[in-house]
Amino acid sequence: MMSIQLLIVVLSLLAVHVAGIAAGRKGSKDFVLAGRSLNVPMLVATLVATWYGAILASGEFVLRYGIVFILCFGVPYYAVAILYSTWLSRRVRDQQSASIPEQIGRAYGPAARRVAAVLLLVITVPASYQLMLGHLISYELGWPLTTSVIVATIISVSYVLIGGLRSDVFANVLQSILMFVGMGLLIVASFGTFGSPVALRNETTAPLFNIPGSLGWGGVLSWFVIAMQTFIDPNFYVRTASASSASVARRAILWSVACWVVFDLLQLLGGLYAARFLPGVDPRSSYLALSSATLPAWGQGVVLAGIVAAISSTLSGYALVSATMIADEVLPMFRGVPGGTAYRNRIGLVVTSVIGAVVAINVPSFIDLIFNASSIVVSALLFPVIISHTRRITDFRQGIIVAMVIPALAALTSIVIDVGQPAMIGLSASVLVHLFQFMQGARRS
Repeated sequence: MMSIQLLIVVLSLLAVHVAGIAAGRKGSKDFVLAGRSLNVPMLVATLVATWYGAILASGEFVLRYGIVFILCFGVPYYAVAILYSTWLSRRVRDQQSASIPEQIGRAYGPAARRVAAVLLLVITVPASYQLMLGHLISYELGWPLTTSVIVATIISVSYVLIGGLRSDVFANVLQSILMFVGMGLLIVASFGTFGSPVALRNETTAPLFNIPGSLGWGGVLSWFVIAMQTFIDPNFYVRTASASSASVARRAILWSVACWVVFDLLQLLGGLYAARFLPGVDPRSSYLALSSATLPAWGQGVVLAGIVAAISSTLSGYALVSATMIADEVLPMFRGVPGGTAYRNRIGLVVTSVIGAVVAINVPSFIDLIFNASSIVVSALLFPVIISHTRRITDFRQGIIVAMVIPALAALTSIVIDVGQPAMIGLSASVLVHLFQFMQGARRS
């Protein structure tokens, strides 16, 4: 017989799928940008829902490093998002580019577009979120990880196959509500069971209240660099481009930041409660273990539904933008692939889902997967993408591919030989390459 926890999760998934499928059937003309018609509430819902796929990684991070979580997963992302809303959102919305590779191609040429697409696939193939949701299913049902990852992928991308971004956004509305209800209930229950947050610090958890703690300032700074991924995040880009106006995009991003602050505080408290009162808990399952210790069966189901919603929404969002890049940059190279944007995107969804599942099954850590992939891509694309929205394009067009490849290789080398912080090494290489090219351009002038 189905447990009450599983019943609640299944019902929530059915509701999400109904919303996504219904929206897709009503408006599937623009698979990628939803007709550029999203209003503020819809944009806030989709930006919030797709921002928190790493919810289990958040729990893992808090148990490893403590309150420095806010300085790594919070503050830098708020700052970059606010800067994005005030400086970049109008440029993204008013330009005609539907993706970052297309924007790179307009600025620097087709070769740069292809290189950018390959690099962006590193962070948009949703392997880390397939791993998280697969781990969750495996934890709850006792299934093998491989089976769990496959099931996680199917339930997350099935409705997106029908209506693309419009389906994803309408599903995100329900998913964002589930996230806040689930995590809010978990914190209220923890407060009622264990007492106020004042009791969270003792001899065992004291190191978790130190800043920068065991992570060190170099690690904190690396996460500030990684937060700049927002500038080159295809998921963020496509949602901004889908706003009904530039003003709508700007206001929605600012409201989203306010929602992120609240949710991050809930995540931090949940992790600290688990660290204090559940010693020895698996960091990757801290929120689940905390719900088991503080809530009845129905409450555990609500928390589980919220966590599933957070991971699944980001998984589907990244799968969609990854599929778009495969459809636009990879599939056209193969003769015999039928035309039609929606058809190619659906093929791309299948391809990226399979690739992500293979990677997920073979990488054990959520944080390592996110950190390493982001380090490579931010190093390679941060400056080229930002410059593409300015008038300085011509100063860098000639050597742009070198300016993307060398920083990516520098970060990758740091990861392989385990020396230094890959994000800092890669970004330093990018600064040097761009500075050299700028000086060369000045000499030519």
